Amino acid sequence: MKYAVSLLVFLLAFGSIKAEVKLKVRIFSTSTIRDIDFEVFSGKYEVLDSSGKVLGVLEKKEIMQVRCFGSLMVLTKNGDTLGIEEKVELRSAGFLNIMELTPVRPSINSRVYDDDFILEIIESNTMRIINNVQLEHYVAGVIEAEAGIAKNEEFYKVQAVSTRTFAMKTMYKHEAEGFHLCDQTHCQVYKGRCSKTEIMIATSKTAGQVMVDDNGELITAVFHSNSGGQTANSEDVWGKALPYLRSVVDSFSVGQRSYYWTKTIGKQEWLDYLKRNFNFPTDDMLEQKKVLGFSQPYRKTYLTNGISLRRIRQDFGLRSTFFSISTEGDVVTFTGRGFGHGVGMSQEGAIRMAKSGYTYDYILKFYYTGVEIMRLEEMNIN
Repeated sequence: MKYAVSLLVFLLAFGSIKAEVKLKVRIFSTSTIRDIDFEVFSGKYEVLDSSGKVLGVLEKKEIMQVRCFGSLMVLTKNGDTLGIEEKVELRSAGFLNIMELTPVRPSINSRVYDDDFILEIIESNTMRIINNVQLEHYVAGVIEAEAGIAKNEEFYKVQAVSTRTFAMKTMYKHEAEGFHLCDQTHCQVYKGRCSKTEIMIATSKTAGQVMVDDNGELITAVFHSNSGGQTANSEDVWGKALPYLRSVVDSFSVGQRSYYWTKTIGKQEWLDYLKRNFNFPTDDMLEQKKVLGFSQPYRKTYLTNGISLRRIRQDFGLRSTFFSISTEGDVVTFTGRGFGHGVGMSQEGAIRMAKSGYTYDYILKFYYTGVEIMRLEEMNIN
């Protein structure tokens, strides 16, 4: 019954979408896949070689095994060989086409994906698997992976527009490698088909909507977990000023789960680090005071003497650059706020705004300065 309801919602949510924007997303991108099984969860698939010749057809519940042997893949179904190829495509040929993928070597938990697939050998005994997926299916999948615990439809609308905008803005990140995006944080986390009804509905209600700047160009819609009460200017983190990524006071993130953190290290370890990496004059007591007692009531870029807070965060694995420093005896304490780079949208702040009754468009315009929301069709993006 649960599957039937989810299926019905899926059809209502995505059946009317006209835009056939598709993304080639490399999946299992951090794993060296040698053997994998494909099982048709729903619909029907044709298996094609690199010339477009149909090697076979996979119906519901049928499984195709793909095994690497050097520079070739051997494809079998029910013990029969479908082909021995360097590259194949699994193309949707039915209705509501969904595939379950189970890596065998190495052994990885199964994942379920929508739409089509491209498999190719990239080096001996290693295949690359690409999910050629409709944009809206991808968006819903990313939302579940990145923010599925929110349980709020209005926030899911916020995340849908942000996710879609970021995907379209950065869709050529991996063009030289033969696909658009990967499934890791380098692009956006994507673990397959969305299984949550409320996310599907939110994605449907915002289908095709993206954010643009004053010039009508797609924005880089970055987000993070918690701003610590103030978001950061893009240039303070990445060196490039963007008019829509401006620092804003964000009271909605205050007191949320990832708002507050601390970390302690030894005083001598801290001073040695500064001396070693920045040639900081640790023997100068006046200079020592600057780094043993540091206050950051609002976001800053440097500790002192051009020492980057971003570098400190990276080297010590801190949750954010929004921290103050105090010293008690031989112990230095970092007292911090927020989680992530701090640029753009705070997810926890946005969730709180959504639960407080703010609409998704208001929330987006709160975190992204001066943006407008428009549809992809209006931008002539195919």
